Amino acid sequence: MKIALKKPSFSIPRHWIVPDWQQEFTARRLLMLAVAVLACLGVTIVGSASMSIASADFNNPFYFFTRHLVYMMLGVTAATIAANLPMSFWQKWYPVILLVAVILLIAVLTPLGRRVNGSARWLGVGGLTIQPSEVGKFAVVLYMSIYLVRRQDQVRAGLKGVLPASFILGIVIALFMGEPDFGASLVLMVSVFGMLFLAGAPLKHFMILGVAAVSGAVGLAFSAEYRVKRLMSFWDAWDDAYGTDYQLSQSLIAFGRGDWFGVGLGHSVQKLFYLPEAHTDFVFAIFAEEFGLVGVFVLFFAFYLFVQAGIRIGRNAINKGLLQEGYLAYGMIFLMLMQIIINISVCTGLFPTKGLTLPFISYGGSSLIMVFAMFGILLRIDTETQQLQSTATGEQK
Repeated sequence: MKIALKKPSFSIPRHWIVPDWQQEFTARRLLMLAVAVLACLGVTIVGSASMSIASADFNNPFYFFTRHLVYMMLGVTAATIAANLPMSFWQKWYPVILLVAVILLIAVLTPLGRRVNGSARWLGVGGLTIQPSEVGKFAVVLYMSIYLVRRQDQVRAGLKGVLPASFILGIVIALFMGEPDFGASLVLMVSVFGMLFLAGAPLKHFMILGVAAVSGAVGLAFSAEYRVKRLMSFWDAWDDAYGTDYQLSQSLIAFGRGDWFGVGLGHSVQKLFYLPEAHTDFVFAIFAEEFGLVGVFVLFFAFYLFVQAGIRIGRNAINKGLLQEGYLAYGMIFLMLMQIIINISVCTGLFPTKGLTLPFISYGGSSLIMVFAMFGILLRIDTETQQLQSTATGEQK
């Protein structure tokens, strides 16, 4: 049955996302430039931040640096494959991808899962580890992009159109919380809500879902003692600087030492066993210490270009009638944007500790490979949009 596609009632205005000075640059070029800059910065800071702990634990200062390069090459391979797969592949196989993601999330809760720092978030495969939540987030966003097209009238009519999708979202978030992974749950929930809003869900119903989600998140936040401790330590980073606030206080010290231009690459003091997870969750603090406020602005600008280019690709696809592709682009950008915001906010003390990596920057195999794969899908969406535009132009001539 052929589905009659309707453009969403709300569209992001072009002047919101494309300043005049960027009009001559295509979204594709900006996206590739941003990813190249971010990947280079990531390799540089992971190598610097991990040398001390790699020397102590593995007697090899380049242990994590080498593995990060391997993960990046795997990520580039995944991006290349994704950029050459037609979008019809994802539309055909999305039920299988979602099913595999759910099975992996269930498996991680069994004895097959590896428990680190009290959380069972990883599956071991040979010498590698897989984080199923990274696959789960993408699978739900892919499912939602197709659901919003097939049920577009019901979604715009009221809550009944959203309930089936909410059921799938609820299952995945329940599995996330079983690990537990509150950060991934928050990232996925906000991303799906953003997709619903852009798909034209009524504002009053959208607000009802938002209130329900916030209420559930607050209840979950206070349902475990360790989360309550994190929330309490978040309010004052110095009231227990050698206890529950240790990680945050050391991160803030790193920012203070960075000043305007940083202490220089490789000269961080906080990475010398003061700041835990210096090359993963808190790599942004080491970056700020070594490159200073100026370096942080460069990093922010690269992230801005990446997000802006991704939104432009999604907007262009929707304007050409490729709604599923456009919603998927929005959803993937929301996933990465939320992860960027939360990671930076955690490092600066604006959010409680969540254990989320910084896309393209932090060390982490599953996360790095998945963000590169989503980058490749964004390139494919742009390719098919341009092909459609070229075909339409040729027919007009």
